[in-house]
Amino acid sequence: MDDPKTPKRRRIIVEEGSLVVLHPDGPAGGFPMVATVDHVAKGWHWFLGSCDPIQRGEIVVVESGAQEAARHITRAKVVASSPGTFALEIDPLWEQVQQRAFVRIFAHGLQVRVLRPRDRFAELLAARTADDGPDEPEGNPSDEDRGEGAVHDLIDISAGGIRFRSAREYEPDEQVICHFELPGSDCFVLPARVVRPAGDPMGPHKESVAVEFIGLDEHHRSQLLRWIYREQVRRHREEARKKEREEARQRARKKARC
Repeated sequence: MDDPKTPKRRRIIVEEGSLVVLHPDGPAGGFPMVATVDHVAKGWHWFLGSCDPIQRGEIVVVESGAQEAARHITRAKVVASSPGTFALEIDPLWEQVQQRAFVRIFAHGLQVRVLRPRDRFAELLAARTADDGPDEPEGNPSDEDRGEGAVHDLIDISAGGIRFRSAREYEPDEQVICHFELPGSDCFVLPARVVRPAGDPMGPHKESVAVEFIGLDEHHRSQLLRWIYREQVRRHREEARKKEREEARQRARKKARC
């Protein structure tokens, strides 16, 4: 009889054209990278592009990009790496994980407009999204159209949901529409559900609201993951450059004292 504490594992075949997400430090951290399998040869899965900062010989966590109720992860070894291509040797046995394994990134300086479904502007956004994609309606919404919609500062964002600052009252399980833009990416208009309202004693901040996206398709999910990956890498490199400059200044001061 199987131990109920043992994670469930299943065999999943990853074919050419499959979407996967790579996590160098596991699904709860690191730099997620969305990649599509270019081809499979002799048990190796090849991808176009560079897997930097992952290096050859490293073990990475691979998340299945399949549209399923549950997510699955496995491990893989980077067996080839060049500026143009890289290859993984993927363990065929996958472990089921919860959706909340999504990576979060701080979103300082970004905002989200949160609208309730009864808002007139929310109805216009939903209608435009259904017809033409994520573009917002022409013209600026009036106060009457905006209704109870409000703009909030984002705290963090993941491919599964967002947190924002608000003293405003939102009900648990209340459905809202989140309208936000990410630098260099798409404009997103996504339905969501309040999972932790402001004032929740279990929350990390009294004036923060957490929502999870509902009905998120793979296009929007991959766009969110790509932006998070690029932003993580940009911040990591920026921090590395700052560290290098500070070390150079320290060496210069030390040399001047000699």
